[in-house]
Amino acid sequence: MRRPTVLDVFAGVGGLSLGFEQAGFDVAAAIEIDPVHAATHEYNFPLCRMHCADATGISGASVRRELSGPIDVIVGGAPCQGFSMIGKRALDDPRNQLIKHFLRLVVELEPSVFVLENVRGLTVGKHRQLLDELTVEFEAAGYSVTLP
Repeated sequence: MRRPTVLDVFAGVGGLSLGFEQAGFDVAAAIEIDPVHAATHEYNFPLCRMHCADATGISGASVRRELSGPIDVIVGGAPCQGFSMIGKRALDDPRNQLIKHFLRLVVELEPSVFVLENVRGLTVGKHRQLLDELTVEFEAAGYSVTLP
């Protein structure tokens, strides 16, 4: 029986990858912009195809071309500095837009399931509008969204 495959976006050194691997998934590919974190992820997951690149420049088609099978699950924890309750919570923090590239990759790759992890600050105040917009867009793409 084939194990379900995962694409980890904003992978860091592989915290989400490790959890999914331990739960019985194969981490097939990952995207991480920081070269040190990407190298550490590659060391931790040698069978994973690492894209050391900005997620804004990676297309679903390019990820799909490099893999022999489907992506069943996309996971990601987009940068949270602009949302965090302990930060400045700047609505115009350019990192806030990275979460929309997670959405784009989900829409392009059409996994069965996705898991988007972020901080509580995304659910409150003016930042909640972005979460509500994302929910509408995921649902328009055919996904059922469960929020805490």
